[in-house]
Amino acid sequence: MKQILNLLFPKTCLVCQRKGSHLCEDCFSLIEINPFQRCICGKNKGVFKCLECPPSLLDGLFVSADLNQSVLKKIISSYGSIKELSMPLVLIILTHFFLLKKNRFPDFVVFPCPIGRKEEKRTGFSETREIAKILSEKLKMPLMENLDQAKDKNVLVLDIVYDASRMEKLAEELKQNQAKQVLGLVVAKH
Repeated sequence: MKQILNLLFPKTCLVCQRKGSHLCEDCFSLIEINPFQRCICGKNKGVFKCLECPPSLLDGLFVSADLNQSVLKKIISSYGSIKELSMPLVLIILTHFFLLKKNRFPDFVVFPCPIGRKEEKRTGFSETREIAKILSEKLKMPLMENLDQAKDKNVLVLDIVYDASRMEKLAEELKQNQAKQVLGLVVAKH
């Protein structure tokens, strides 16, 4: 059945319209992936927090790419209707970690930012959970599904686009549930 659908409706690159996949290798290579660890405010490299960072319950933040890129914006805006785009988004995160020489997170669990039931019903899946499942598998990290499982855990909170208030709220809830350390991880940030 899938072959028939691919024959009738072939996958084409969202950017250049080349047949074969929703994002071809050439267009993926146009995405500038962040090679540095930056503080939460984004002004300083190599640290999780600097003296200029606003007060935060997050212990740090990983930002894989800058959202001000047309290819990345196109992927993210199309992701809700094309589930297969989860792989390129995971690849952006993994490449960011590779560039940081950070491919292991011992003693961490990955927690996808929850989305509303209305949004999940609209898309047919949880975008963050889909990415978190793949990331959990690739990095050999347990997947944490509920906030109440955070006790005594180091948590990597995953979201697609950085939303400070949402991340802070989750960090607060996780710390109330006695998480030891809470790091944010996003595909992109403005």
